[in-house]
Amino acid sequence: MSDAQRSSTVTGTALVVFSAVMWGTWSLWFRPTELSGRTTAPFVFACMALSSVPLILRERATRTTPIVWNRRVIAMLAAFTFFDALNAATFFHAMTITTVAVAVLTHDLAPVLVALLAPRVDGVRVPGAGPAALLALAGVTLLLEPWREGALGGDVLLGAGLGLTSAFAYAGNVFLGRKLTIAIGPATTLGVHALGALLLLLPLAGSELFAIEGRDLPYLLFAGLVPGALAGLAFLRGAAAIGSARAAILAFVEPVIACLVGWLAFGERLSPWAIVGGALVLVAGAIVSRGPRAEALVHEA
Repeated sequence: MSDAQRSSTVTGTALVVFSAVMWGTWSLWFRPTELSGRTTAPFVFACMALSSVPLILRERATRTTPIVWNRRVIAMLAAFTFFDALNAATFFHAMTITTVAVAVLTHDLAPVLVALLAPRVDGVRVPGAGPAALLALAGVTLLLEPWREGALGGDVLLGAGLGLTSAFAYAGNVFLGRKLTIAIGPATTLGVHALGALLLLLPLAGSELFAIEGRDLPYLLFAGLVPGALAGLAFLRGAAAIGSARAAILAFVEPVIACLVGWLAFGERLSPWAIVGGALVLVAGAIVSRGPRAEALVHEA
């Protein structure tokens, strides 16, 4: 591996991990507002769209080649927008009708799907990605302890179905986001799709938007600008550098951080099983992020 390749891998890994850490703090900004996902999701997408405008202008000014808006790019952008809106809507709704354990475990099948599909979609094979994804999923299972009393409450079947839907949508996001970043740039991808997702989700919010109060705005603005826009941009850049499979598995850091935030900020339980599970997630991340692995990528026909 050349120094340039090694530097790109390290930078991409750092960007994806940063994104996952930021996404793990969602509860810090959403819980104090007591607003539903139907309200918070459109607000986050609105912040992402608005904050992307100066970034898009800068991105266009520094591009060496103009963006070609052909049918393929437009179709990918439309699909990316739909998948991201579907991912947010189904995952947030799953969290409201069942437990965190059910929603997160089904949603976190996404990296396994990405690892399995990456050879066909991206045309590359990352050795160890499949086992690492399964190891990380086992870690998240220990982290959430679904066998604990009350962990499988609410409408389990519907919640699991919504979580699985969000997993497939998220997997599509990872692949499409990487391709779009390479084609039109991360800021343009982030901003244009955020505007489309906002328009798709606004009707679902309806009159609930009027429930937003002045005291909620600092929390929502921070969530939209940092875990939303900044983390989204970092993930797109990072995934373009290290590939879909690596990026998806490293994003397993998100539930680890979310559990730590719950323990530190909200006094939630953190058992020895959870600590072991978090360690397994970190081991899985280390397996796929090791520099020498980049040399083992195999392009398939």
